[in-house]
Amino acid sequence: MGNAYRANARVDVGSPDFVARLDAWRPGNSLVWRGIRGALPQAVGLTREKCMVEDHRICFVRGGRKRDAPVLLLHGFGASKENWLHMQPLIGKGFSMIAPDLPGFGESDFHPGQSYDFLSQARRVAAFIEASSSGPVHLVGNSMGGAIAAYVAAARPDLVRSLVLMNAAGIPGREQSTFERTVMTGNNTLVPRTLAHTRRLAALVVARGEVMSWAIAPVLHAEMRHRYHVNHRIFSDILDVQEDPRIVFSRISAPTLVLWGDSDRVLSASSAHEMASIIPGAEYRILRGVGHLPMVEAPLRTTRAMTRLWRHADSIRGEQN
Repeated sequence: MGNAYRANARVDVGSPDFVARLDAWRPGNSLVWRGIRGALPQAVGLTREKCMVEDHRICFVRGGRKRDAPVLLLHGFGASKENWLHMQPLIGKGFSMIAPDLPGFGESDFHPGQSYDFLSQARRVAAFIEASSSGPVHLVGNSMGGAIAAYVAAARPDLVRSLVLMNAAGIPGREQSTFERTVMTGNNTLVPRTLAHTRRLAALVVARGEVMSWAIAPVLHAEMRHRYHVNHRIFSDILDVQEDPRIVFSRISAPTLVLWGDSDRVLSASSAHEMASIIPGAEYRILRGVGHLPMVEAPLRTTRAMTRLWRHADSIRGEQN
């Protein structure tokens, strides 16, 4: 898929004009997003924090008691920590929540001279865990964030109590999704530029996306348009794979749940079985009537499935200790 996209891509991230625009890019200052990012975390009991990882300022939210088992939530491509805000009241006693804007996204830093491939991002996330948590975390990743989480778990098992791969990138399934077929033609629907394109994206990522496309797209549009060049560049970076992901995923030793919506039009649900078969001891669960964002579309079912894994993993740690 990556080779086909590069061959047919309608945006040349190496052209002088694109590079100049990327070098001139600065974070946006949308009043709507500034209000959301400022008010919503506090409304659900989260605090806003920052830390430095390598030379990236990472912005994140935290909730719960610091002595509780930490749950680290990684968003997908083009998204941000705000995807997880509503999870705070659902996570329950015994767990604390940390949700960062991954480097290059949201309020965290983007540097055009650096790479944002899975390996580089996993290294940064591992450093973030060490900087923001007093111990290993229950690691959850959606889409691109799932692939990054898998790379962290494979390289740094000492930092991961358990792993949830939620509609995760990295391992293709037997079937291709709507997005996968489209991207091979060089048309990247994950990087919209117009309001119509943003509505199409909003409708794509959830199973029943018609309402979301009209209600949410106008809010997302300004931010997505502003990040057009950055997101194209990061998407190009994540196509750079130095090692067969199947080998990377096979190194994962943490208790793992592969969780997928059966109506995912971005990454085929057939990937769930493939992914679980590669990771030693992994289980997988398919959520009916759910698309690419289970934590948004079915938060209660998603949280219950994850909590069972977290409690099981913590009981194993207790027995070993």
